[in-house]
Amino acid sequence: MTTDSTNPFASPKADVEATSVPEADQVYPLQATAMANIEEVPEPYAGTVRTLGARFFNGLIYVTVVFAVVVTFYMLIIYGPEMMNLGGYASVALIIGSIAVQYGLFQVIHVLLKDRWWEAVARRRFLDRPSAWVDSHSYRSQYVTLTSTQPKAMSSFQLGSNEAEILDVGLMELDQTAGQIVLECEFRRYRIPRASLLACNLQQITLGTPWTPVVRLVCQTKDGPYEFCLLPSETDPLKVFTMRNRKKRAELLVLEILGLPS
Repeated sequence: MTTDSTNPFASPKADVEATSVPEADQVYPLQATAMANIEEVPEPYAGTVRTLGARFFNGLIYVTVVFAVVVTFYMLIIYGPEMMNLGGYASVALIIGSIAVQYGLFQVIHVLLKDRWWEAVARRRFLDRPSAWVDSHSYRSQYVTLTSTQPKAMSSFQLGSNEAEILDVGLMELDQTAGQIVLECEFRRYRIPRASLLACNLQQITLGTPWTPVVRLVCQTKDGPYEFCLLPSETDPLKVFTMRNRKKRAELLVLEILGLPS
């Protein structure tokens, strides 16, 4: 009988390392001369944006709207040619046009019921916070999603996912006067001086799709380097159709952050 204490029937462990705390001996392209300040949002103001009830309600509306669009265009494709007495080519054109319009509507629905929805919720919830670091009414602030960096790829026999995870959501403002990134998020608040950055570059992660462009940030804190990614919001339904637009928004954010005075 073996004396090994390892359970042979246990499920294999996923090799997913924490990405918010980089390795201490890692070399970065920038040199930090200041410290970033990260604070927890006090109760009862933390965790009031993407609550379970809010996500359920948002998902219910999303599914209902998508179902209504699908049924409408399905009926149009099936019964439209007969009701309008269309010929063969006209029927094919109607089907192709209906599919194209339906795809466009799906993109618009995604923008309106995802980023714009959660931005409106966040701005409304943050109004109740005393001494918020970002003014909810500020036209200079924008809605962002904070994610982890890309976990290491796992072997085919290992369980789990190599998809990045959402860490927080909130409002971001680039303070040109103080030369810092200010974030008022659902769970945390961040003041990240330009001089505290160790890295700021474009990165692609798996978050819904395997090529989501984000801004990777590494800042120096009192506890060491802290790493996360910023995903700019998609708030323009007319520009959401191509991944190129998302990449341009992320590239622009990189340039704006690096252009802050230090």
